[in-house]
Amino acid sequence: MRPIPNLLNEMISVGFHFSRVEKNILRLVEEKENLSVEFKIKDSESIACFSFDKDKQSGSDTVFPFFNSAVKGLCTKNDYILVHQKGSQVYVFLIELKSKNNGEYLKQLRAGKLFFQFVIDRIRLCNSDFEGLDKDDFHYKGILFKIDRGIPEKGISRHKKLEFNKTQDLDVSIQNYHNVYYLSQFI
Repeated sequence: MRPIPNLLNEMISVGFHFSRVEKNILRLVEEKENLSVEFKIKDSESIACFSFDKDKQSGSDTVFPFFNSAVKGLCTKNDYILVHQKGSQVYVFLIELKSKNNGEYLKQLRAGKLFFQFVIDRIRLCNSDFEGLDKDDFHYKGILFKIDRGIPEKGISRHKKLEFNKTQDLDVSIQNYHNVYYLSQFI
């Protein structure tokens, strides 16, 4: 079976793809405040990255055009979904970038999880490569990147695993913008 990130790149419209800016660096951007976070990616790592948080056009949401976007929270979504496969395990990182106010980031991360589960279930209907995947093969992790208001760390070792706090249905890690991260730290 081909890697799941490669299959997702084929199945999801190119307009939602988010690709590497430089070799081995994936830079995710919070455009309102011009902040970014960088992930160092090994050549051998199989990843796919998507942004479904697109601007609204003509009064409707581009991802959920069938919902009434005037209903508060109905079209909520997170900033990025980064999918990484390691062996048979598929890691789905639900990423939210915040500049000032953490707001309802947990609601946005949960909405991203529900949306991605919907996407996988729809793809299973038409693609036999996904049939063998069990829901337990997907590991969902939420990550909030925010501005550090305290004393900045001098960087994080690539070997240091980052802590995740268990919420009701999602492991969540809160990190700062000023560090460069390695994907392996989040696994």
